[in-house]
Amino acid sequence: MREVVGSTVFLTVLALLATVVVTIVAPGGSAAPASDDAQASRGAAIYAFSCAACHGGGGQGFAEAVAAFPPDYQQCTRCHQPQNAAQMPGSQVGLSVMAFSLGDPPPLTDAERLARFGTAAGLYHYVRATMPRWAPGSLDDEAYLDVTSHLLRLAGLLADEEALSAAQLAGQRLE
Repeated sequence: MREVVGSTVFLTVLALLATVVVTIVAPGGSAAPASDDAQASRGAAIYAFSCAACHGGGGQGFAEAVAAFPPDYQQCTRCHQPQNAAQMPGSQVGLSVMAFSLGDPPPLTDAERLARFGTAAGLYHYVRATMPRWAPGSLDDEAYLDVTSHLLRLAGLLADEEALSAAQLAGQRLE
């Protein structure tokens, strides 16, 4: 029972922090980023908050993410179980510490892996539809654009000095 209450409190705090960070870091607005530096900063901050716990701070994947947790929290089978639903409502997560059905979250620094999406638009729509795992589609469009640009930078598919606008997504080939 104590573990369930602790999980519920943790997830509630995580959800509140996500709301605050998304509001501060990625306010709604224009289809084009204000500057490449601003977009890179926003994308990195959103990634750190919404993606790094599973994909690792540097985008190296599950092994990097697991290593960031204290040793007594590195048993990922507590949360990742094959029999779990693909999406689990927050209310159900509080009842079970086995929240995710996915296997190991992949590294995001692999340009070849990201190239499977064809274009930045393909990657953007996949991320928007499926991430963050605990609340897919919960970020605003600009936040997903910023995270997409961050992922492309991690994989070396977008130069640090380049910005990515919504209008450029379809034309940005991932090769």
